[in-house]
Amino acid sequence: MRFLALFSLLFSVLMFPAAEARIRRYRWEVKYEYKSPDCFQKMVITINGQSPGPTILAEEGDTVIVELTNSLLTENVAIHWHGIRQIGTPWFDGTEGVTQCPILPGDTFTYEYKVDRPGTYLYHAHYGMQREAGLYGSIRVSVARGKTEPFAYDHDRSIILTDWYHNTTYEQALGLSSIPFDWVGEPQSLLIQGKGRYNCSLVSSPYVCNSTSPQCSPYVLTVVPGKTYRLRVSSLTSLSALSFQIEVGIIKNFTVVSYSLLLLGQVIFHTKKSEHYIFKNSSLAI
Repeated sequence: MRFLALFSLLFSVLMFPAAEARIRRYRWEVKYEYKSPDCFQKMVITINGQSPGPTILAEEGDTVIVELTNSLLTENVAIHWHGIRQIGTPWFDGTEGVTQCPILPGDTFTYEYKVDRPGTYLYHAHYGMQREAGLYGSIRVSVARGKTEPFAYDHDRSIILTDWYHNTTYEQALGLSSIPFDWVGEPQSLLIQGKGRYNCSLVSSPYVCNSTSPQCSPYVLTVVPGKTYRLRVSSLTSLSALSFQIEVGIIKNFTVVSYSLLLLGQVIFHTKKSEHYIFKNSSLAI
């Protein structure tokens, strides 16, 4: 019997090995493009044509590898992985001038780090004011395979909130560094997952601001009735404190499962019926 039990154990180990961490590879090109996130067209820094950039998806213990090419022509680049502890890899933290030399125009640099804890994280530019120009995105780290979370859900979504200025980051930086000091004022728009709506009647040229542009249609989350959704909400505003709202009348259950006083929050909600959810935010303070 002992021999049979030992043989069975050895067979199960050989045939069904423990789940191993995986490598998550991403290849990014960072460049300027004309975009209209709030209907007003301006130069935006994109990753592979997107702003916000692609969401990094990984599991606890995985290694993330990002091969980043800087196509900005006249600007350096560095990316900070907000919340990732970088144990053993401080040189990939992305704090330009502190732990990393910037990525020069035309160069390619490879970030490689381990995500050792599950959770909701962010990445964003760490050179000049490039974050305010659209260079940011989400990181979602799930628990390792075989582990369970204290709450159950069917679908997982991320939302980033930002404030948005029509002046270029060069114009803003010039005013902020001037003597006397030139304040940037209130943002022209607030964006939810890179989408907002500016009043184009305040702009004389229809070529600059087009309210029919699909780029500035409201952010919509289509849900399935009877399902539970995990919503990871992050803020990368420059100056604004925001109030984030969901119309509770069309939601069966709504639970805040975690939050950070600085940047992050998570909610779980259960749907009562099929809906297109349009999310709203408003500025509390500038």
